Amino acid sequence: MTVTTSPAAAELLTLLQVRGIGPATLLKLVRSTKDQNILDHAISVKPELEGACVAQAQDRAAEVAKWCKKLGITIVGYFDAGYPGPLRRIPDPPLVLYVRGSLDALQKLGFAVVGTRRASCSGLRIAGQIASHLAGRNISVVSGLAIGIDQAAHQGALDAGGITVAVLAHGLDSVAPRRHISLANNILRHNGALVSEHPPGTPPRPAEFVRRNRLQSGISAGSVIVESGVTGGAIHQASFTARQNRLLLTVFRKNRSDDLNQAGADRLVSDFGAIPIRTVAELDAQLSKFNLKPRAIRPPEAAVQGRLEL
Repeated sequence: MTVTTSPAAAELLTLLQVRGIGPATLLKLVRSTKDQNILDHAISVKPELEGACVAQAQDRAAEVAKWCKKLGITIVGYFDAGYPGPLRRIPDPPLVLYVRGSLDALQKLGFAVVGTRRASCSGLRIAGQIASHLAGRNISVVSGLAIGIDQAAHQGALDAGGITVAVLAHGLDSVAPRRHISLANNILRHNGALVSEHPPGTPPRPAEFVRRNRLQSGISAGSVIVESGVTGGAIHQASFTARQNRLLLTVFRKNRSDDLNQAGADRLVSDFGAIPIRTVAELDAQLSKFNLKPRAIRPPEAAVQGRLEL
């Protein structure tokens, strides 16, 4: 795979290295012009950038680009055709994305399948079943490569021969948790992608696991939360999904009395307006809101039985 960086992406990468200009300020500059020559535009607005300040930033950006090329990571800029359109429309999109794998995976209609790391056995089964069903509808399954529901979602899509995208909270020179290196490689082998807003060398930090949820929902038409506590990453995902005006679904079980995670589902409905789903038919009713292509593949039998046995 040939790794290239567009001139517009290279300029954005340079400006992200300028000390004193944060991502929010740069996003305002980008959205204030339709001109992709963002470096000249930034200097016209902030003349103090011209000279040594930009030259040093260009050197740092060149080092990042060199490292990405060595690792097979593509740098996708806000103006690039490969940048996901839905992500561009959220309030705070990253100005560059780092991608390993297929850029085409980011252009498919995506749906996030997420939930707790402390998943029940039935929750893992349901996550895999939903992901397989989405794959059978030619929908890319988006998740975060974490243990628990995320892992089951990625694997369910792969088992159905579908495409899945993992959004990571750190640089793509590593995989966290390390136990999912094999899963990450399997995603890449099957035309999926690993995505991050962070350059190589960025370690996992707790706050970034929260912020990456906005990207999972941002590149997706909606999110389905399989299991969640009343706090945690899945609740952050729901909050971002609602703020981005994307479809939010949550799984309801028939027998809920002994399920601690169901308290999270109740909160998702009451606080974030999530739509509860109990069956595949109810899931399909929600998916009918989108212009879906015909099924490209047949999902495993477990995914077409018509009922989520909860």
